[in-house]
Order: sequence, then C-alpha cells, then structure tokens
Amino acid sequence: MSPQFLENLMPYVEIVKILLYTLFQALPLFWLVIVIVYMQYRRAAFMEQQLFGMTINPLGRQVAFSTLWGILGGLLASMLMILLGLPLTQIGLLFIWPVALLLLLIHPRYLCFSYAGGIVALAALLLRSLRPYFPALTRHDVLVQLMEIHIPALLALVGLLHLVEAMLIYTSGHRGSSPLYFKQPGGEVVGAFSLQRFWPIPLAALLATVVAESELQGVPMPEWWPLLEPALELRPGQMVQYFTFPAVAALGYSDLALSSTPREKSASTALFLSIFSLLLIGAALAAEYYPPLTLVGVLFAPLGHEAVIRIGNRLEQSRGARYRSSEEGVLLMAVLPQSAAARAGLQAGDLLLRVNGAPVRSDLEFLRRLDESYFIVFIEGSRKGENFSVVLNKNFAQDESRRPILKPPPPGGALASLWHRGAALGFIPAPSRLTPVYAQARPAAASGLLKKLWGRFTRRT
Repeated sequence: MSPQFLENLMPYVEIVKILLYTLFQALPLFWLVIVIVYMQYRRAAFMEQQLFGMTINPLGRQVAFSTLWGILGGLLASMLMILLGLPLTQIGLLFIWPVALLLLLIHPRYLCFSYAGGIVALAALLLRSLRPYFPALTRHDVLVQLMEIHIPALLALVGLLHLVEAMLIYTSGHRGSSPLYFKQPGGEVVGAFSLQRFWPIPLAALLATVVAESELQGVPMPEWWPLLEPALELRPGQMVQYFTFPAVAALGYSDLALSSTPREKSASTALFLSIFSLLLIGAALAAEYYPPLTLVGVLFAPLGHEAVIRIGNRLEQSRGARYRSSEEGVLLMAVLPQSAAARAGLQAGDLLLRVNGAPVRSDLEFLRRLDESYFIVFIEGSRKGENFSVVLNKNFAQDESRRPILKPPPPGGALASLWHRGAALGFIPAPSRLTPVYAQARPAAASGLLKKLWGRFTRRT
C-alpha cells in the first residue's frame, strides 16, 4: 500500500473508532432493551406451551440470536446514518412519539414511524402553508418547532430504519417460527406458522450544532458529505459540528405464514419492505434538493407502508392453506430436533399414511394411534412422491430444553394432553378440518384501546 493511500484511509479508520466507541457507550441501555425482548419471547413461549405442552423454541437461544442480529443491524444503521450525515437535530422526535402512542391506542400495528412521521410531517407542511395568512402561528413556540422540522431528514430516518428492518427480516425473520393451529372465519382449522422476531438495536446517532470556525475539531469529511444538510442558520465565521451519541431502539416483526413456508414469507416481506425503504430514502433526497417534491415523500411514508402490508396479506390469502391434513393422510408441519421423530428420520413435509399398518385419516386419529402404541411404532408415509417407512422408538429422550409441561393439566383436557404427548415425541402434525385444538383470532383483542372503549360505550348506550 502506498503512503498516499494510507493517508487517505486514516479518516475512515478514525470514523470507525468513533462509531465503535459510541456503540460501546450504549451498552447500559442496551441491556434494558434485551430484557424487554426477553419478555416478548417469553409470551411466545407461553403460547407454545399452551398449544403443545412444551417450549418449541428455547428462550435463551431466541434471545441470543436476536441480540447478535440486532447488534449487526445497529452497526449497519449507524454506518448508514453517518454516511448520509443524518442528524437527529430538528427531526421532530418530540412530536412523533406522542403521535405514535396515540396510534397505538387505535391499533397496535400503527405503532410505526411511517405513520406517525407522515402525520407529523404533513402537519408541518400544513402549518408552513398557513403561516403567511396567519402570522399569529409564529407566536407559539410549539408550532414554530413543528414548522421547523427538517422533513427530508425525517423521511430518510424512517426509510433507513425500515431498510435495516428488512435486512433483519430476510436474514432471521423466519427463525424460531412457532407452529400454530388457526381457525379461519369459515370454521376450518388449518396449520400456520407464527413469525415473531424482536431485535435490540444499539445506535451511534448524530447530532448537529453550530460552533465557531475556530472551535471546529474532529475528523475531516469528504466535500460531498453530508447528503442531508441540517436546517441550521449560520452566521459568518460559524460552521456545523457533528457529534455522535449512544442510543438504543427495538425493532419487531410479526407475521403469519398460512400458504407459504416461514422462509418464503419472511423473504417476500423483506423484499417489499426494502423496495419501500429505498423509494422513501430516494424521495427524501429528492425533497432535499427539490423541495416541491416534499409532499410526495410525506404522503408516500404512510401510504407506501400500508401498501406493503396489504399486498403481503393479499398474496398470502389468495393462495390455499399450505398446512392441512386430509383423508389421504396426515401432513407433518414440523419435526422437533433431537426428538424421537427426528431420530427415526421423519421430516417436515412428510405425509404419514399408516401407523402399525392401520391407515390414519386425521391428525387426531394419528395421535391416538401413536399414543396407544407400545414403545416401537412402525410408520409408513410418502415423501416427495416416494413411499417410505420408519421405525419410531418412543423411549428416545426429548431434548432437555423442550421438556413437556403437563402439570397442571393443560387447557382443553384430554385432547390437549394428546397433542402435548405427540409434541413430546417431536410430532407437529398439520390439523384436519375440524381439529378441536386451535387458536382463533379475536378482533376485539387485536384492536386498540380506543376502539375497545368505544365498543363498550356504544353497547351501554
């Protein structure tokens, strides 16, 4: 390497050092977010215990993998923020958080910066347009702060966070998915996978402030930097100084794979979300250099995000349910690792046709025959069009991290216990149409607090 190349490389080495040092300072708060993530996975583990009598996805492994991916995501987000020169100055976070919490009361899925940021940015544009006609608006400090929000930077931040979220969904959104028996509105019970991932994100965020030119210090940046200039007024002899400070965040992903595999579902969601993110970042940069396009970006933030959700749901519901058993045989949704079923050589996607020579035409019949059998069970089935047979030894010990939880008696009585004993052997069969053990979506529980209160009020009146 030439001395000139090393000299040009040194500023970037210093930037990386500052970035890593700032991320290290975020560790105290980062542990708090990890605890919150742990509580979320604990709720998912409780649901697995209710349905199958055991924790299918070990809690410690879930938290460890999410933390690792969260650190990588935070490193990527911090690098992108520094690359764009995206300061949190004048971005309107004090307005966005109250709006986001209000949207949470309407519906949990509206807790997103795309919706809250779009509303706040639209309000800022509206006030700016009214300011020439109503000068009194400038007398209120809160309204002045709202009007001074740097909208392109706000849109870029929303797009950047969603781009990192798309990366995390693609790489790990399908991991730790939970099998689920889901009762559709028409009454049919089908199999599905619940995708729930939560990532703690450490960040090295930027702040911009005005300093005297003689006080300017730090690492010199290229002439093209930053791509998004902060909206700060400079007097002669003053310049903008950037500082990094530690911050933490948490990203969450929740989805349901009905007609696709968890991997296919997370990949398609990540694709649509990344397209939305790149378009929003492009709209933010366009608004920075051509302000008349600001309204386009502001409207695209909430509408584009809503389109991503609706397109994904429509694609998932337009296809038939993937995981259902029929009179031909019982489909295996999942086979638990280190279980008796896995040691026998069974795999997810196998169609089980006979147990000890007797045909099985439903998941309930299969589990009963399995439960009534002695220690050695002869199972015949079909895999990718080819017939096969295996010998299952019921004495093989289950993985210690997935021991069945059968005390106290699980909800659902004897039938639920039957499913629990099947899961203890590693079997998660796809349900038949009238499977008596299932989860059912309840709209009232999914609605926000305001909708619940309104529903109670209208029932009383």
